[in-house]
Amino acid sequence: MTFRLRSFAIAAALGSMVPCSAGQEISTGTGGRYDYTAKLAFSRDGRTLREFREVSSEDGNQFARVHATTYDLPTGAVSHLWKLQPYTRFYSATTDGRKAIIVVGTDTLHPEGHWHLVLLDAETGRSEDIPAEWSDDAPYREATISGDGQLIGTYLEAPAGDTPMVVRLYDWRSKRLIATQMSELISAGGLFGGGVTEDGKIEFLNNRTGSKIVDPKTGRLLIEFGPNAVRSPDGKWVVELAGHLHGRDREETTVIDGVSGKTRGKLDLEFSDTVNLTWSGVFCGTTGRFIAWNPVSAIVFNIPSLKQIATIPADSWRDPQPGINPIMSVACSRNGKRVAIRSGGRLTLHSLD
Repeated sequence: MTFRLRSFAIAAALGSMVPCSAGQEISTGTGGRYDYTAKLAFSRDGRTLREFREVSSEDGNQFARVHATTYDLPTGAVSHLWKLQPYTRFYSATTDGRKAIIVVGTDTLHPEGHWHLVLLDAETGRSEDIPAEWSDDAPYREATISGDGQLIGTYLEAPAGDTPMVVRLYDWRSKRLIATQMSELISAGGLFGGGVTEDGKIEFLNNRTGSKIVDPKTGRLLIEFGPNAVRSPDGKWVVELAGHLHGRDREETTVIDGVSGKTRGKLDLEFSDTVNLTWSGVFCGTTGRFIAWNPVSAIVFNIPSLKQIATIPADSWRDPQPGINPIMSVACSRNGKRVAIRSGGRLTLHSLD
């Protein structure tokens, strides 16, 4: 099937807006009750879209398996579909989605089984084991990959009484350890984690207090920001999004200079007591465009100007029957001209001029 993108102008009442396509269907279907998309990513040239979906419907709603699908956007065809074994989960992917870190486990009812990390090539379907010794001393294995695929970051928490959070960076090609940095735990409870950022820095995070970005070589703190925030691929901007934050609400959406840490302004994107929803977001490469979304809205902003430049009408992407798991996933191309939205069983493609 061939998809022809059709553009139209957004209402002038919203100011100077960029045209947006009406939304083209890539795939539809209800899937399983707990199926969801963990990651969407455009290729560098924007001609393909990769989707990593955790699917439980094929295994009687047991632990999910990963489906890695590549869509050829000029034709709308599926060019690759890799159905991984049961008890696999998605962890991290390169900017273009070509390489992804997958955890391979065993039935949780049989704890004597083993599990390990692999690096999957979503183009060829081949995978390579990530060396077990990179995370053997962690209570559980966690790893991330840089945007260009050159670095793997592993996270562990040291025994009580020692410096608890450790991130190690490895060069994937040479398999050499190139950096190790540590950070103290914050007595805030919640979930801790860390790894490598898209631009090769080290991140320590807590879902209640936020993130610290540090220089891999020196450990110097580069910037810190609160939870429910998105950092641009080049580290130039950070957007702290409005929403529910573990016992408190962030009422406004703030834009922070990613180098100086200074507040640059606010987006017209506020927490709504009526809708009672939390915003998420994704940058369009380094163009300065930013897509903010929740289960009922998708809005495009220009970050340097703090202006809203488009809306993507909900009826063009929203699954009318999202089921019990309305988790969305959104991707934007590097040139800021294409947006993919997964809502429940519906996957749509939109173009921005």
